[in-house]
Formats: sequence, C-alpha cells, structure tokens
Amino acid sequence: MSGTRIAISLTGIEHLTGGIGGVLDFARAADAAGADQLTVSEHVAMGREIAGYPYGRYPSTVDADWYEPVALLSAVAAVTARARLSTGILIAPLRPAVLLAKQLATLDHLASGRLEIGLGTGWQKAEYDGCGVAFEGRTSLLDEQVRAMRALWTSAPAHFAGRHVAFDGLYSLPFPCQPGGVPIWFGLAPGPRNLSRIVEHGAGWAPWFGLPSGDPTRDVPRTLALERIAEGRARIHAALVERGRDPASFAIRVMPEPAMGAQGFDLAATLAGAGDYVAAGATHLEFAPGLFCRDSSELANALADILALRG
Repeated sequence: MSGTRIAISLTGIEHLTGGIGGVLDFARAADAAGADQLTVSEHVAMGREIAGYPYGRYPSTVDADWYEPVALLSAVAAVTARARLSTGILIAPLRPAVLLAKQLATLDHLASGRLEIGLGTGWQKAEYDGCGVAFEGRTSLLDEQVRAMRALWTSAPAHFAGRHVAFDGLYSLPFPCQPGGVPIWFGLAPGPRNLSRIVEHGAGWAPWFGLPSGDPTRDVPRTLALERIAEGRARIHAALVERGRDPASFAIRVMPEPAMGAQGFDLAATLAGAGDYVAAGATHLEFAPGLFCRDSSELANALADILALRG
C-alpha cells in the first residue's frame, strides 16, 4: 500500500504502560519508527447514561481514563520530531472558540507546524450539560467556531459576528506556524450540511464507525462501513471539484475494523484486510496498538507490524 499514511492512536496505551509517562515513551518510539501521524481521542467528562452511543455497544466504561488532548499533544510535541499530531476527535463545542484558537495556535508552535486537528461534536448530552453548553445546536456552534478561529489565525485585529461567537478587534498572537492556520479534519457524517462545512474548511475527513462488540444487531457491518467510506469520498471529492479544490490534497483517515480472534482482537487479520479501506478511499489508516496487546512487552512488535503495512 505504497503512499498510504499510517496513523498511530495513543489512546489506551496508558493501561499497558502504567500511566502517561509510558504514553510519551511510546509516542517517541512511534515517531522514531516512522509513524506518519499520532492521534489521541477524548471525552472531557462522561455521564452514566451511554444509551445514546451511535456506534453500536459502547466499547469502554464510563470511568475510563481520558487525557485532555491539547495538553497531552503538547507533551507529545516535546518528545517527537517528525510525525504529524492530530485528534480523533476533539469535541470543539465544549470549549470557547477564542480560547481554543489560542490553544491550537500554541500547540502548533510547540509542534513546529505539525498539528492537523480533528474536530467533531461528540454524542453525549451529559457531557455538554456538565460543561454548561447547549447540546442542541452544537453543529452550528462548531461551524462558527471554525470560522472564528480562522479569523483569529489570519487577522490582527480579528472580527467575527455570529449567533454563538462574536468579537470585534481582538488580537490573538502569535498566529499558528502553518500559513492560514491549523489544518482541520472533520469527524462528521457527510450529509448535505456537513458536506458544505467539510469542503469549505476541511483538510481531511475522519469518519468513525465504532469498535466491534460482538453484537451483530448493533455493530456497523464492515461491508457497510466500506460502502460509507466510498460514498463519502465520492460526495466530498465532487463537492471539492465544484469549489475549485483539488481532491488529491484532501485526506481521509479511517481505522480499519479490528478483526476478532480467539483471544481478542487479532492484529494480523486486521492488517490483512486493511487494503480494502484504501480501496474504498482512505489515504490514512489509523491503528490503536493498545487494542491488540496484552502488556507493554508486545507494543514494539505490534508497532513494527503496523508500520510494515506500507511496504
């Protein structure tokens, strides 16, 4: 799969390595080994109710560890040199737009221009309630946040007038290292409204279909996920062409569904089927080594096997 880029998820590594120090050690090793992108996921907080999880059975527990992505990636930036840094995804509406713009600009400097942030809206109302943010209208808030951040990343003073976000004559310096601001990847389904957001502001699309739980009545079938990737790619590329953008510069990051084996998730079988996701349109394949390892001693071999996929 020459040309396919490999993203390594750091989420869950702490359970194998004994804490955040081990996450940073693994990030350093993945960077040195040639990973193209390092990703983290998030929840700011979790409520007890998980019935609204839209991707089948919730694959974890409500009391699982979740490190704050901007803080964690700041530390990752300090111990890595080449891999791009991203999220899958950061729940942007839970944060004030002006503050988030400053955080991401600072992180881009810490990473020497290696940040490409993945944004989305999340799914749990309790998380929004706890942060004092309205759950309804969260996607329109995300839209304004992106526009407001672009203004703050490219103009000083900056001006923005929206229903949720508004400011006039603000200076937010320094701008990000990358001209025009931090590239944004969207973790949104490409429906008509989201499609407009994706092609206007997006550098990439990062769909998520959940992890297999063993319940065929609730899991997204692999064949359906592949169809949705191919359909989403076709719709996004057509819309990019209409806007005068080159689809070849647009990224699509997908986590191949982990294959089930006798002792849990099977890495070899997962890698064997990864080419189907590239054929469907993925430019980046994301893998979470923590899903396939029983302890930290297996991480190095898992990482090597994943990166060998590029040939």
